[in-house]
Amino acid sequence: MTETPSPIRVAIYDLDRTVLRTPTFTLFLLWSAWRGAPWRLLLLPALAALMIGHALRLYGRDRFKPAAIRLMLGASLSPSRAEALAAAFAAWRVPRDVPPGAAACIARDRAEGYRLLMATAAPEFYADAIADALGFDAIVASRHHRDAAGNWLPLLDGPNCYGAEKARRVGEWLAANGADASAHIRAYSDHVSDAPTFALASEAWLVGRGERIIRLAAKHGWRAADFERAEAAGAV
Repeated sequence: MTETPSPIRVAIYDLDRTVLRTPTFTLFLLWSAWRGAPWRLLLLPALAALMIGHALRLYGRDRFKPAAIRLMLGASLSPSRAEALAAAFAAWRVPRDVPPGAAACIARDRAEGYRLLMATAAPEFYADAIADALGFDAIVASRHHRDAAGNWLPLLDGPNCYGAEKARRVGEWLAANGADASAHIRAYSDHVSDAPTFALASEAWLVGRGERIIRLAAKHGWRAADFERAEAAGAV
């Protein structure tokens, strides 16, 4: 008798304020400028102006992020420089900034046979290093163009991996990796912008603290997890 294969299991994790407490984008830009070109910190007023314009919705993430990267990192990043910065940034942040509940959930999902997929709007060139440091199997992140020499450019290669676009990219990854209707999928995120990704999941977990998170999760039919508590991993 042919044995029926077990359904594929996938655990999808957002990065900022989920796997790591601190949002990474601006922190990475400032940290990289400080390490590689401290004079660029003199451009902080211009970066602040870009952030204010984005907050006022004068332009979206697809324009803000390339402009901020160009301002703080320059017109391009060589593959070796990008790899070195990303590895050093991951080595700095991962030991300090993964909340205990996130670490416990990642360990539990791995032990239960789930493939770990990081899905984030952060740039792929550094988010990939964070995913590697945490033992993730794959990543879906914002892509950036490369020139003929392989240098990373600030310009996004496709839409920012956020909201519906993130869900579309996750859906492509699931289809390419054999996750059909029988697959069991867990998804974790701190923000309602990931509702489209939650819609792909068998279990959707809204990450945060307090009654507001609990009420918001209940309103949408999601579960709530406080990643500051290690026992969040036992909440399933």
